[in-house]
Amino acid sequence: MKRKIINAAICDARNVAEESLAGYDSITINAGALINGARSKELLDKYAVKVNAENIIEVPDDQKIIMQNINGKGEIGPDADGTGVYLLVNGKLTIAEGSLEAVRSYFKITVNGKVLMPAGYMGRFPNLSVCGRAEYYPDGAAILKAFTRIDDLFIARASRSLYYCSGPLFFLDTGIDSEKLLEKGFRFAARKIVIAESLLGRLLPLFDEETELVRVPDGTRFIEGALELLPKAIRKYGTKLYVHGDVMIQNAEALSSLEYLYADGTVSVNTELEDAFDEIESVCRELKLIDPAVGYIAGRPAVRIGSAMLDTCPKGLEVDDCARVILSAELTEKEVLEKLRITGCAMVICPKELESAVSMIADDVAMIRVSDPGRENDEDESQDPFSESDENTQVITAPEYRM
Repeated sequence: MKRKIINAAICDARNVAEESLAGYDSITINAGALINGARSKELLDKYAVKVNAENIIEVPDDQKIIMQNINGKGEIGPDADGTGVYLLVNGKLTIAEGSLEAVRSYFKITVNGKVLMPAGYMGRFPNLSVCGRAEYYPDGAAILKAFTRIDDLFIARASRSLYYCSGPLFFLDTGIDSEKLLEKGFRFAARKIVIAESLLGRLLPLFDEETELVRVPDGTRFIEGALELLPKAIRKYGTKLYVHGDVMIQNAEALSSLEYLYADGTVSVNTELEDAFDEIESVCRELKLIDPAVGYIAGRPAVRIGSAMLDTCPKGLEVDDCARVILSAELTEKEVLEKLRITGCAMVICPKELESAVSMIADDVAMIRVSDPGRENDEDESQDPFSESDENTQVITAPEYRM
């Protein structure tokens, strides 16, 4: 059976030849966007081509299209010319003030992620589709980077009166020149403003009334990313912490020094430290209690699990938020069912004999794949779930592909 698999961000099928379709028994197109015309649509239907596409764009056969693909962050400014351009953004697209006509000049814009644009542009782009979230900032505002911290250096350099931040905006420096902030007539809009308690009363008039305000104790320090609470972290950052990420607490000495904790993620605490943690003033998205006798592995790109690893965990092993989990053929169904829990992982690779057991103990796992008995190391396999390796299959992987 002769097969063809196309993996592309943008696949333009308008010029496909019938002969190229007839030469295969099976054709699959995996694409962020498929560009189709009347003729190509008829041919793809005739040959039962399987299409997995987030967006299917119908374009006249004679329309010239320039395909542009952005993975990450993109921006459209007033001087952009999108004439005849189909723009696909996988990530974040920022539309600058004064770019109304520039955006309208594009043939089509598709964003898989987030669009940030002036509030006055809401509903004014029929050529813009968003698979994700649209966020609007006040007209005339300068855009700040997420996690911006306002201090005296910012005040000295600032030249605009209105600022917008799509991520948390921090006012933690209690020595800031608040009088100068008020004198200059600054205004701040943000999804969330984190502010030291003693500053709130003085600076409240500067904030947009729709902004979420989080009041924290004076002396709170900001940490971006996951944190394991150890004595060295207390020495470095202090005893009052705002953590944008998950927090792991297993050290009694560090916990005894902690006065305040705000975590945007999950706080994991050993069960024997639960009472001590309850004495701390804390806010978190989720609290998770961890039994020290249960092994815990999280956040790894790949982890291989065998009987020896499970033997070191008297009450079992929890694997969380890992890209790939590879189970050894030496494991038994009983070991998997009784001693293993897998949550929030992208892919689990296991022998055929363990597939049923894995499906019972896995939660929020994107894919369970049976390992190839003839392959010695599954960690070397492509993470692409659409990849194939037999000699009768042609695989094409490209950012853009014209059929």
